Amino acid sequence: MDSIAQRAKSLEKELIETRRFFHQHPETGWFTFFTTAKIIEKLKTYGYTLKMGREIMVPEARQGVGSKEALEEALLRAKKLLSPEEYTLLDVMEDGLTGVIAELDTGREGPCIAFRFDIDAVDVTESKDLAHRPFKEGFRADIDGIAHTCGHDGHITIGLGLAKLISEHKEDFKGTFRFIFQTAEEGTRGAVAMEKAGILKGVDYLLGAHIGFQSKKSGGLICGVNNFLATSKFDVTFHGTSAHAAGAPEEGANALLAAAEAALLMHGITRHSQGITRINVGVLKAGEGRNVIAPNAFMACETRGVTTELNDFMKAKCMNILEGVSKIHSVGYSVKDVGGTSGGDSSPFITDVYEKAALASPFIDKDSIVKTCDFGACEDFAHFMQAVQNQGGQSGYMMIGAKLEAGHHNQSFDFDESCLVTGVDLFLRAAYMLGAQ
Repeated sequence: MDSIAQRAKSLEKELIETRRFFHQHPETGWFTFFTTAKIIEKLKTYGYTLKMGREIMVPEARQGVGSKEALEEALLRAKKLLSPEEYTLLDVMEDGLTGVIAELDTGREGPCIAFRFDIDAVDVTESKDLAHRPFKEGFRADIDGIAHTCGHDGHITIGLGLAKLISEHKEDFKGTFRFIFQTAEEGTRGAVAMEKAGILKGVDYLLGAHIGFQSKKSGGLICGVNNFLATSKFDVTFHGTSAHAAGAPEEGANALLAAAEAALLMHGITRHSQGITRINVGVLKAGEGRNVIAPNAFMACETRGVTTELNDFMKAKCMNILEGVSKIHSVGYSVKDVGGTSGGDSSPFITDVYEKAALASPFIDKDSIVKTCDFGACEDFAHFMQAVQNQGGQSGYMMIGAKLEAGHHNQSFDFDESCLVTGVDLFLRAAYMLGAQ
């Protein structure tokens, strides 16, 4: 076991404790107040320069922020978990401006190497089955309706472990290290607002990862993830006119029928010959009474495409449909964008870096290394990745193998915690390859 592996392994107990701490206190979306505060607390002890709040995002560019009521509820919960001395951090996170960026300047000329770790949980009630380890061992989510069922508690942990080791061995490196602890990844809501604030300025290399997904064997690794789907997530509200359904139906404008027709037409959009495209109307609610022409309707929709251009094609078709059905049914409508991210592929150079790291790591089964895979889904990291690539940098995303007790977003989700040491080891090896003196 070489020095890098020894350093990662020395953190094993601390990593497990950290993961279980964050697992027990999940927060979703933009409301990761407690999570952000505790990440900041650790990063301060490592000697990083920290940025947060309006320094790291454009508030107006955020998507799917949530209601004022939900924000106040999340703030109240965070205050109950934090000490009074930590309340000042909440002022900086006004209105859900959560997440943090940590930077370490080695004082020597060299590249800017950035890492992205997502920190938000999922709107799921975690299992209370005795066979579910977090419940059995006392670190199940302390709230119903929110849980770390996508592994982001593990991502936070790997990021903090990596930050600690790079700081402790700062003399080994050149250039600058930037750690992006991103909120609101679920629903692809957070990256755009952060990127617009200039957080990727000067970044030469951007590295990211996810526990599990297609890499479901502990000790395995997928070195480069490609074909991230671009996506647009939007809500549609139709505004009609109510009327008596029998006595004067001609006086009404039926928002329910407009929404129903729009949903059917959207799902009938011709797919594109240049690659994968997707459409889904996941929610449709309408009407007020059995004998009333429906004056309102709501739809929650999403499009996806293997490239940003193909996703834009799908969304444009949806907008045409909405305009058409609104005229047919004489209703008004409004569209609110609530999420979205780019598509793209990992840079082959970073894929090679991850592969070399895996081949050198004692925590990776060499027979379980997969060079590349197609994701076929969406991840907010892709927006960051494309932005770095567009400015001439290199970026890539790996999947760290871990045995899963249930699939992502399932109430019984849990993972083999040995992947925490593996993740720190792989990222640290990549850091040495890209930024060693």
